[in-house]
Amino acid sequence: MPCRSETQETVNTHFDTTASYWDEVYRESDLQGAIYQQRQAAVLGYVDAALADQAQQIGRALEIGCGAGHLTARLAERNLQVNAVDASPAMVELAASQVREAGQQGRVDVSLADVHALPFEADKFDLVVAVGVIPWLHSPERAIAEMARVLRPEGQLILTADSATRLSSLTDPRGILALTPLRRVYHASRDRPGEAVSYLYSPRRIDGHLREAGLRRVDRRTVGFGPLSFLGKPIFSEQRALRIDRRLQSLADRGVPGIRSTGWHYVVRAAKQ
Repeated sequence: MPCRSETQETVNTHFDTTASYWDEVYRESDLQGAIYQQRQAAVLGYVDAALADQAQQIGRALEIGCGAGHLTARLAERNLQVNAVDASPAMVELAASQVREAGQQGRVDVSLADVHALPFEADKFDLVVAVGVIPWLHSPERAIAEMARVLRPEGQLILTADSATRLSSLTDPRGILALTPLRRVYHASRDRPGEAVSYLYSPRRIDGHLREAGLRRVDRRTVGFGPLSFLGKPIFSEQRALRIDRRLQSLADRGVPGIRSTGWHYVVRAAKQ
């Protein structure tokens, strides 16, 4: 089994080599792009809610795993002073370019950092945002503790995790296997030397890590219903899958039991106590 430093290096290499994809996906009109755009919209909705809760008290934000910088620019547009960090050099370069194109370089500092050991003093930030980070970490509980450490008391954290209870896992035997006591067999079948692997977490587990870090959940939701597959093959055409995603998302947003918690991405907003 690779050590943690080797695991992190594998993840960094993965994002270095796929940086262009993470830039383009937020502009795509296919199902994958639509779901990532839904996730970003949900996160920004929580950012706006946090800003409304705290009135003029939120001025400094930390974005962890800034990726291609699309969210970074949207945060800066909200008059936030943003420190944007990523462990991938290619992502840092891409985010800095995105910020320059948006004309927000005066509000944003982009740098390399490992979420497991953030290079910031305690209680520094009013808002911490981590989108798409948790699935790729070797120690999500340690990372969430670090997020809480750099967040000031009453500051807010918004993060996402790929949900183990997502509907797409329940339509494919391989996904169902990952939810059973045999999940180690499932993950072992996916592990390849030198390849990065993302992991699913139940909302309950993420909520537990938040509590352990001294954070109180304020709100939560799930977004993204697809791609629905069987043995790795899509069940529906792209256009039909998009229509199903929109319909199920509408039901989830209305709080329909059995649907509201089965989106692909778990999005949660929490406050430091």
